[in-house]
Amino acid sequence: MIERDEENTRLTRFLTGRSDGRGRLGVISGAVGSGKTALLNHVSEHVAASGVRLLSAVAAPSEQGFPYAVLEQLLQALPPLADGLPPLLFPLPSEPGQRPGDAPTGGEPSPQVPLAILRGFHRTLAELTAQEPLLIVVDDVQFADAQSLTCLAYAIRRLPTNRPSLLIACARACDVPTAFKELGRQLDVCNVRLGPLSEQGVGQLLAESFDPADAARLAPAFHAATGGNPLLVHGFLDDTPRPAPGVANRPPLSPRTGEMFRQSALASVHRIGKDSLLTARGIAVLGGAEAVPLLCGLIRLEERTVRLSITDLAEAGILDEPGAAFRHESVRDAVLEDLPGASASQLRWRAARLLYEDGASPTAVAHQLIGHDVPAPHEEWVPRVLRDAAQRALADDEVSFATRCLQTAERCCPDDRERLAIRAELAEIIWRVKPSASLQQLQSLAAPARAGLLPPAQTLQLAVGMMWNGQMDDAAAAIRQVNEVMAKAPDSRLGTELQSTRLLMASTYPDTLDQVQDSMAQVESGGRGAATAPSLRALSALQASLCQDGNDATAAQAEQVLRTTRLTDLTRHSLKAALLALVYTERLGPATLWCDRFLAEAAARNAPSWLGTFNAVRGLIALRRGHLGKAVECAELALEQLPAHGWGVGIGMPLATLVEARTAMGHHEAAAELLESPVPDAMYATRHAMHYLYARGRHQLATGRHHAAMTDFAACGERMRAWGMDSAALVPWRLGSAETWLALDNHGKAAEWARDQLARAPESQARIRGAAARALAATLPPVERPKLLGQAISALQAGGDCYEMARALADLGQAHKQLGEVAKGRLLIRRAWRMADGCGAEELYRSLQPTPVRGASSEATGETAGAVRADTAAVASLTDAERRVASLAVYGYTNREIAAKLFITISTVEQHLTRVYRKINISQRQDLPVSLDSDVAHSA
Repeated sequence: MIERDEENTRLTRFLTGRSDGRGRLGVISGAVGSGKTALLNHVSEHVAASGVRLLSAVAAPSEQGFPYAVLEQLLQALPPLADGLPPLLFPLPSEPGQRPGDAPTGGEPSPQVPLAILRGFHRTLAELTAQEPLLIVVDDVQFADAQSLTCLAYAIRRLPTNRPSLLIACARACDVPTAFKELGRQLDVCNVRLGPLSEQGVGQLLAESFDPADAARLAPAFHAATGGNPLLVHGFLDDTPRPAPGVANRPPLSPRTGEMFRQSALASVHRIGKDSLLTARGIAVLGGAEAVPLLCGLIRLEERTVRLSITDLAEAGILDEPGAAFRHESVRDAVLEDLPGASASQLRWRAARLLYEDGASPTAVAHQLIGHDVPAPHEEWVPRVLRDAAQRALADDEVSFATRCLQTAERCCPDDRERLAIRAELAEIIWRVKPSASLQQLQSLAAPARAGLLPPAQTLQLAVGMMWNGQMDDAAAAIRQVNEVMAKAPDSRLGTELQSTRLLMASTYPDTLDQVQDSMAQVESGGRGAATAPSLRALSALQASLCQDGNDATAAQAEQVLRTTRLTDLTRHSLKAALLALVYTERLGPATLWCDRFLAEAAARNAPSWLGTFNAVRGLIALRRGHLGKAVECAELALEQLPAHGWGVGIGMPLATLVEARTAMGHHEAAAELLESPVPDAMYATRHAMHYLYARGRHQLATGRHHAAMTDFAACGERMRAWGMDSAALVPWRLGSAETWLALDNHGKAAEWARDQLARAPESQARIRGAAARALAATLPPVERPKLLGQAISALQAGGDCYEMARALADLGQAHKQLGEVAKGRLLIRRAWRMADGCGAEELYRSLQPTPVRGASSEATGETAGAVRADTAAVASLTDAERRVASLAVYGYTNREIAAKLFITISTVEQHLTRVYRKINISQRQDLPVSLDSDVAHSA
């Protein structure tokens, strides 16, 4: 009775006031669930308490076809007759062959009532009103049977005095039966309309279950979801958990819609009426009722009826009338689930056809077609609309919806060739989220592709997927088939795509290229516009970077592709090729930035396969920059995001990165375990195998299997020379051979391979040149090493490889120690140790671990005990600030790095060092005593 006080008072006074014998008619109207019954019962009980006899009945839609159903309820309250039956519950006159109380023939109610019954009820009513005032109450009067209404109107109209009062409830004032409206001149009438609860009223209702603060906070959400309909509010309330009593610091309550709310809403929709139920179902299917004519066509009702139903549903809190959409999505879901299966399919199909004929977007039409059995699947417009919708969905990264569209299109397509083309499109987009399912699709399309049953451009896309999955023979056959089409009917666009495929094969699948090389001769020149095709520019840059032709122009071409090409399912190959071109031309900085950008985009667009692909490239970049921990992280992510069976022959790259990084870190058991993982045999005929074989060779070398390492490096060289991509940019196999000969203590062979690597590496490959110079220096006498190692360090610094630089610094430090320059050597080794720690080279870090020396136990090569004691005394005279600066200098930090670590200026660092030099009587940083190696350096 919240917010119903005014209506309650008004009706009670109306029905209990002084009467002049005219009788009264109280009408309560309002939406379903608005509280009409509660108000009717409250008023009638109050009136009955004042000494008025009460006869009540509740009409129901299910009993509307049964004659006298309401009348029977009203008379149940009267005392029984002599035979023990209530009045009029005896056999009534009926038509021949009809049992008493049955509906008339045909099931339609008839208002025709035998005169004997009319007079009998009139007599009963007259006797009752002569004894005491009478109130007749009928709830949901709009569902009352016609016979009962006829009897009531007949009897009341013929009572000259002491007419009974009527109290009825109905959905709308216009629902008052005509028979009662005609009594308006003989009865006083009071109309009461119940509206929804206000937000404040909802809060009052919630306050009965929650404390005032929670009720006030929850009220807006409850009101928005229910429109203030008390029935829906109670359903919502039943689903929302109650706070446990006496619990302190509990989390704030949040509204929750569940089964009770859904059932309350669904019951309301059914109670409003059949037309409103149909309207609600139509709106649920269409998602709204903005286009009322379209809705009318869908549910096959007149526009006036539909608009009235929309109003009723809005008043009941089901719809938000301005947009004619459901207030809460769970109510829409409940209405849809309530649809019988066959009816749902029919309604969806009708909606799809109406939307299509109305010019709606393919996406809107597709939403009606997917996930349902289409009654008329073989209409030619159906697969066309679904394919268009799939393309739009892909543009918005709605891969799941695009997949469902194409799956439905394939089922509905009557044309065999078109169905195969749809399956090919499906295979391409499924790879983004589930590569294993894509592989199954590709395998089923291999034979049709070879037979020429697919469009040529689509056949080429399938061929690329087949090569990725190791189906080299099938891919070659499909490409030869496209070549035959091109030879018969030249096409510039197809020529460009064939050129792109040839470049992809030359740079990644060179053995497969040999199978189709002769048949591709006619596409060497390509078609018009070939030079500007992103795929051609990206793949030609990749090919150039692998053939010793990589230069600034190659890198610039790759970056232009990256700047001007959007990441899609069709461009991912081109973008990956452009990224690798930057990697193989040693533009590792720009490659890092671009790769990180694509990784962020792939993550935002929920494309795990893209993430795996770009993480593999990112891991390779990190490895070449000497960031071993980052390389392991990215490679492991790549293998998680794209499982092994989805990598196909491409697994060689992430697996190689992981093996080589683990080996450099000293995790030899982990690397050996990775190498036990099976890889496709077809991988060894691809560029990916070079990364794999080189990484395996590095592992063999690090674990003492020198001849096995030599075999792997030699295999790399043999294949790379045969393929015309003998560039250290791919893998520096000559450097691996040089290091292997060094491990075998054959300095002559090692120097030969190192010089060969140096001679073949251009200046742009500073990282390779530095590593080769380091290997060559190891073959020279100690006196000749520092100069070459200095050049190596400069090159490695320019190339940005911190792992190789740490190795070179360590070698240079050892060389200086061997030449008697202990302090200088110690400083360099400490720098190498610090750099190894930073890049994750754990094994190298441990081997260079400096041993802190105190007092007389100092590493005193050439130093006397007296000098050591002097150093100790001098060090003791340093201030804390000077000692911190000097300790960091001992560890090889530059002045700028020391300033950053201690949050002081570079000038202050220089001043501290000057005072340190003066106090301990030295002239340069290299002469700092080892006794300054203290915990200060570690804590700084």
